[in-house]
This record gives sequence, structure tokens and C-alpha cells, in this order.
Amino acid sequence: MSIKFRAFLLLSLLTLAGLASAQKNTIVISGNVSAAEDRQPVPHANISINGKGIATATNTAGRFALIIPEENLGDTLKVSCIGFMTRYFPVSGLSDKQALIISLTKNVTALKEVNVIYYDAQKILQKAIARIPGNYISHPHILRGFYRMYTHRDSLPLQLSEAVFDVYNFGYGDQHADQFKLLKARSETNSRDFDMLKLGQKPNSVFEDDIINHRAASGFLSDKGIPNHQFHVTDVVDFQGYQAYEMEFKEKPGSEGATFRGKMYIDTRTFAFIYFDFGLSPSAISDWRSSNFIAHALVSAGDVTIGLKQDSTGVLYQQVGKNWVLSHVQGDHLLALNTSDGKAVLAAHVKFNYQVTAVDTVAKSSFNTKLGRGENINDYKGNDDPKFWKDYNILLSDYDAEGTFKKIQEINKGLSKPK
Repeated sequence: MSIKFRAFLLLSLLTLAGLASAQKNTIVISGNVSAAEDRQPVPHANISINGKGIATATNTAGRFALIIPEENLGDTLKVSCIGFMTRYFPVSGLSDKQALIISLTKNVTALKEVNVIYYDAQKILQKAIARIPGNYISHPHILRGFYRMYTHRDSLPLQLSEAVFDVYNFGYGDQHADQFKLLKARSETNSRDFDMLKLGQKPNSVFEDDIINHRAASGFLSDKGIPNHQFHVTDVVDFQGYQAYEMEFKEKPGSEGATFRGKMYIDTRTFAFIYFDFGLSPSAISDWRSSNFIAHALVSAGDVTIGLKQDSTGVLYQQVGKNWVLSHVQGDHLLALNTSDGKAVLAAHVKFNYQVTAVDTVAKSSFNTKLGRGENINDYKGNDDPKFWKDYNILLSDYDAEGTFKKIQEINKGLSKPK
């Protein structure tokens, strides 16, 4: 076991140690997921209680930590990732504070279909849309979520924000507006190097990350967006244990405005949308206003112009019981900021991760207190305590998050020192 991995395990257990004494009937596991063939880390692997909505995901180093509630100790741990065979472990065989070393085998099997009708992309797409009310949770439910947005220029941190929140969803297909309750948050912005732009997440942007529940806001799956794109089924594959249509899409020639390129995966049995991987088309990326991310995350901009150099988003769904619901959203974006006369100011890399960590399907009344749809979540600040998230399932960061918060604070303190 490497020194780095031992250090990670120690940090994970220390961070989550407070939970064990407060909730003795839960267990806390952590570990590392790697590829069986070459032992390389497997990032973005889903670590979940199968069918129950309790979940987290690995970071880029393949590391994770998960709090398993008492009511799930008789369930099954599921480890899955795009391109790999899914593995299952009985939770009853796991112990508190156990460190798991999990290897996943690459999935190289494609399931070729013979009947050409199954490759009619438009029919498959329309059938999948028509089945949304039956495939996804149609009654009120609550999603517990964690998000992290990190903006940096190389090793220089520009902004870091994290939050845990609940989303009250009246049901997929229901026209009532979602509700957002912020539970805990912290945020810091480097005022020395990043004062020309303000990024943040708002409840409305979190809601619209769920493409299926807010299809009208999607640039390629909405009734207005579909006619501007070409869809083509390229294969039938095993996608995290589900036989799925792999469907590519891109802009139609001559289409104007926000158009996209990417892939989606649709379950062949139920026609449920499982995963979307997409970004702006080459013609649309030149206009930053076409970006879903910019529309969602931009709070204000100073005297600068914004150029979008990279735009990538992934949206994953999970099965809870017999129905589907949001699981994870991740974004990777590269911004180029220039003065009004074209002089380069800054290149900012923005990474966004939103993980649904719990799903409560028992009908409850809507929230009494909630955050407004347009309020900036980043305006709510916490602290840099290493145990800040000890009571919550989160995503382990790819870096020292507490150290990053402190570094930004030190930069800002330097601005107030007399020269």
C-alpha cells in the first residue's frame, strides 16, 4: 500500500470519525477503485447502495468515502462506472471504518442487435420521452445533494464553493416548481486574481441540471431543440449493467443558436434515459451565451468579455426501486477572459460536481423554508473546519479542499495589509 494511499485513508477516517460516535449504528467505509488490467485509478465510479439512492463517487484518484445508514446494513453495495463491469458487495460483509481495495474489469462486450427497427433513432427517442412519466419517480420525493465548484488557473485557486442541500421534487412530469433547502455551505473567492467575474450556483441552475425533469430547458432534448439536431444509434452496449442504446447526436447543418454534440444511453427494456455526455457544438461554442453552464453559473461580469474554450457536461441517472431519478452531474469548462480591446486577462478552469447522496421517496409536505430560485448559494459561507462535512456524504476532492480555502483566505488577507 502506497504512502499516499495510507495518508488518504487516515485523512478520510479522521474526517468522518465524528460520525461513528454520534450515530453508532451507521458504518463508514472508504477505499480506492482501480482498473484490474493496469491498476490505474478509476475516476467517477459510482459507489451506491443498490436501488436505494445512498451514493457517492470516486475522485480522479479513484478514492471515495461513504456513510451507510443503519437501515441499509442489509442491502448491497454497488460499484459501477462507464466502460467497466459492475460489481456488488453485501453490506453485511463490510465493517465500520473498513478500507476497500476494489478493482473493476473493463467491459469490451458490445451487444449487436439484428432487427434494424431498433436502430431508428427518432422512434427510440420519442418512445423514451413518452415513457418519462412512467420510468421516473412520479410522486413527491426529496433528493439530498452535495455540490462542489472549483475555479482555478493552473495551481492558483480562484474560487471554491461547496454545499449540501435538499431538493423537493413534486414528481417527474409534474408542473409544480421544485423547492430548494440549503443545509450547509461554504465558499471563498480570490479577490486579488478573480475580481472581474462572479460565478455561483443558484437553486434554479441546480434544478435544470436534471435534464429529464426540466427537458424544456435542454438545448437538444426539448421540443425546440430536437429538430435542430441529428440523432444516430451507433450500438447496443452494456452500460453499467443495463443493455442500452448508444445514441450520438450533433447539430443539423444550418442550425443556428445553441446546438450540441454528444452521446446518450437509453435502456433497451424500459426506454429510460440513463446517461448524457454532451457539450456545445463547434459553431455554438464561439458564443458563450449558448452555454448552459454560463447561463447557470454566471452571476456578474466586470469589464471583460468571456470566451468559452471547453464545454463538457455529464448527467447520470440511477434506478431507485423500480423508477429512475437523478444520480450525478459533472461539468468541465475552460473560460478565457479578455478586456474589451481583446487583451487576454485570465484563463479560468471551472470544474463542477453535483452528487445525489440520498433519495427519500416517502411522500412529505413541501418545505416551509426555502431558498429563492435566483439566490446565489455561494453567498452563504461556512468555515474551513476539516470536520465541516462529517455528518454528510460528499465527494472527496481531488486536492486539499481545506488547504485551498485557507490559501484563498490568506490571499484576501494580504489585500488588506498596509503597504
